[in-house]
Amino acid sequence: MRAVLRLLDGLARVSGVFAMVLLAAATVVVTQMVFSRYVLGASTVWQTEFVIYATTAAMMLGSPYVLALGGHVGVDLLVEASGPGLRRILALISGLASLCFVGALAWSGFGFLYEAASNGWTTDTIWALPLWIPFWPVPFAMGLMGLQLIAQTVVAMTGGLPERGA
Repeated sequence: MRAVLRLLDGLARVSGVFAMVLLAAATVVVTQMVFSRYVLGASTVWQTEFVIYATTAAMMLGSPYVLALGGHVGVDLLVEASGPGLRRILALISGLASLCFVGALAWSGFGFLYEAASNGWTTDTIWALPLWIPFWPVPFAMGLMGLQLIAQTVVAMTGGLPERGA
């Protein structure tokens, strides 16, 4: 189980770094767009679309990293006040509910990705970006979050990781 958790943690870190790079790129592109429009008086074609897709992808790709850190917002008043048995039940309920939501997003995201890639969908703009590019972060990130949720639920249900050598 430790190896699986390390692998998922590594994938979450890579996903988080990629999200950070996308946010940095979006910031640079916004700066370039403002300079081009208001200083040079030039029009912008692809910049707005890139920033929208990059920030959306960064949000999706950053979420597995936040989950791995335990940084998602949660109300744990009931959990902290309960005993170990009830904590396991609550962990199972929250894990399954989260897994259903994330699984639905991953499944529908994969469907959109498949349709966009196989049918050659592009955006209806001058840039005509192939839509598989902005669609791939959804099934990837939600699939990774699903695997993390399964692992975290198993760890919570078993009372934590076994000691080394056990």
